Amino acid sequence: MKKYLLLCVEIEETIARIYRQMAKSAKLPSELRTLLQTLANEEDDHAMQLRFALRFPAGTAVIDKPYDRAPAQNLLSRAKELLEKTCRQEFDPRQAIEMGIELEEDFCQAHIGNSMEFRDENLKKMFAALAQDDKIHSQKLLDAKTRFLR
Repeated sequence: MKKYLLLCVEIEETIARIYRQMAKSAKLPSELRTLLQTLANEEDDHAMQLRFALRFPAGTAVIDKPYDRAPAQNLLSRAKELLEKTCRQEFDPRQAIEMGIELEEDFCQAHIGNSMEFRDENLKKMFAALAQDDKIHSQKLLDAKTRFLR
């Protein structure tokens, strides 16, 4: 379980780096750069909350059972590829927004809240809130698409 959670932490941190890298693009309006920076900060917060779950002894907060790490490992590999892409080129508004939407749609599907079985009620609530944050991120990006890509 800890290895699985650590993969999820790394995914969240990689997504945060992607958003930060895209926010550096001079091609983007300042409002869009600010949105990307905000999303990066929220992804870092998600990683911090996942690290919090790692502090519980095995089997006390999360039912300790084997988890198939292959899907999470594949998502991490994809996130690292996207991070490399953002480091090689600057993104225009369309590219940045579309990549953000892709990130949220693809990576939200594997969110920890959808796959872990919790013993601790507070952790259940925390991870439900993380899943809700992912939906909010998608909506913010869709709103940005409407605003910046008319």
